[in-house]
Amino acid sequence: MGKTRRWKGVHPTRASGTTAVRQLRDSWERRMVDRAERAAVQAAQHEMNEQIRNYKQGLRERRLAKEKKKEENKLKGQQYQVITNTSKLKKMNKKQLRLIRKMDTTAANTIKPTA
Repeated sequence: MGKTRRWKGVHPTRASGTTAVRQLRDSWERRMVDRAERAAVQAAQHEMNEQIRNYKQGLRERRLAKEKKKEENKLKGQQYQVITNTSKLKKMNKKQLRLIRKMDTTAANTIKPTA
C-alpha cells in the first residue's frame, strides 16, 4: 500500500467539523446593547465638545474685553492737539496725514474716535 506516518496520529473528526461557525448576525439583545453603548459614548463626546466650546468662548470674550479696555486706556492717556486751521491739513504730506486721527472732543473729559 503506502507509507504510514505513525507520528501524525489519526484524527477522529475532520477539521472543518471542529471549527465553530460564527453567526452572520449578532443577536437582537447584543445589537441593542451595542447601540446603547454607542449612544452613551456619543452623548459623553457631545458634552465634552460643548464644554471645550464654552471654555474657548469665555477665553475669546475675556481677550476681546481686555483689548477694548487697553485701547480705551491708551486713548485716555494720549496727548492731542486740536487743529483749528484746516488749511494745515492741505499742506501735510501723506505720512503726516496717516498719523492724524479724527476724534470727538466735545464730551466732558472723554475722547472717542469717530468712524
